[in-house]
Amino acid sequence: MSTPAPPPRHLPRSESVTPTGLFGGRQTARLRAIVNADLLPEERASADALVMTAWLSAAQRAHYAPSLRAGHHPEEFIQRLADERRVVLEEGADPVADELDSARQAEQDARQLPLRLVEAALLLVVLGCFVATVVQSIRSEGSRLADRLPELAPQLLATLVVAALLAAIIGKVATWRRDRILLDWAVSRPGQLGRGLPLRRPLQGESAGPALVQALGPALLVGAGVLAIVAGAAILLITLMLGDEQGMGEYAPWLLGGGAVSLVAAVLAIYLRHRRLLKVMRRERAAEWLGPAPQVEEPPAL
Repeated sequence: MSTPAPPPRHLPRSESVTPTGLFGGRQTARLRAIVNADLLPEERASADALVMTAWLSAAQRAHYAPSLRAGHHPEEFIQRLADERRVVLEEGADPVADELDSARQAEQDARQLPLRLVEAALLLVVLGCFVATVVQSIRSEGSRLADRLPELAPQLLATLVVAALLAAIIGKVATWRRDRILLDWAVSRPGQLGRGLPLRRPLQGESAGPALVQALGPALLVGAGVLAIVAGAAILLITLMLGDEQGMGEYAPWLLGGGAVSLVAAVLAIYLRHRRLLKVMRRERAAEWLGPAPQVEEPPAL
């Protein structure tokens, strides 16, 4: 009596995509529940094909279409890719001798080392500005650096913000370039999109620069908005009670309006981050590797 084939296994991932920052355990669990809902193989294959088709560029779809025997229409490409994915989900994937070695070499070639070094250097600038700002608050008397720091405080804060934003942009560009190269590798191998991508470090992995800005940006916007609203309300109250002898009343509307805009921007940033996390999880599932499981040896008969 033949034993059933073992189910497909998933490549262990040491750096899986995990939402962090503003979203706690409940929010993360809800997102994963949406993405990992129990679906029939046909339903999951269709969803994966739709996500992967939208993710690929037009040139990548055109390169992979002949292996699917699909035409130029995206609808036909989605249908053919869904059929390919469904077969792997239902029947498993046959072993491919060079799949893991080729994927490892593709990851090696896709490293964006120059951009990562620039990102790391900018993060060191951010750290240096932060440390210098802390030193300013606890400076000792008679220190030359302490005497200069009060004058340099605005420049330090401006440099910190600019360096953090540049690090986030460069980190995003590096991740995008790596993903494009690895997707180019996948579409160059017939059947690879149906099997998934056996990568040790997942696609869309966040680096330190973007993660820092995404985690702290909304919090800073909320803090700035609250402080601006409180300051504007205080100035407005003092003006109404004591009069506007020093001409500060004209700043109150600007502070109140700027604080409101800052809070709205924080809410919008949180919403966009939620949408992006959902898209990342769906792409992660669409690119999940469904390689063959190792054969389990049966115990000898007694």
